[in-house]
Amino acid sequence: MTRLVLMGVVLSVLVIGAILALIRTRRLQERYALLWLAAAVGVVVFGLWDTGLGFVARLFGIAYPPSALFLIISLFLVAVIMHMVITISRLSTHVHTLAQRLALLDERLRTLEGEGAGGDPDADPAVAELLHDEGGVRLIDAPGRRTR
Repeated sequence: MTRLVLMGVVLSVLVIGAILALIRTRRLQERYALLWLAAAVGVVVFGLWDTGLGFVARLFGIAYPPSALFLIISLFLVAVIMHMVITISRLSTHVHTLAQRLALLDERLRTLEGEGAGGDPDADPAVAELLHDEGGVRLIDAPGRRTR
């Protein structure tokens, strides 16, 4: 086993420990943790199993087996980054849509405030419920009113 492979195995074992700690503190969701755990275990297995790593290297036509291991790791990381970029793009679109919906609801609320009895939003129970939380603190900034 070369020092390069040994270093990869040691780092993978450290990554497994870090992933388990992140799962325990609920900072990493299980669906992503399983992916990272599988990758780290794969690096440990191929790092310790020289003939398996040699087979994978020959399969890809790579002369130096540790290079095959790090090629596989690099391809895995590119796939994870692409997945994350797609997820961030989708979430960005959702946030944009939610911001637009919130603006429309805010405008509708302001319209209802103006149509209430004498402009008093507390006269309309539906508007009053939107303007107050359980403790009676105003949540929406209406003209001339305090928030929180």
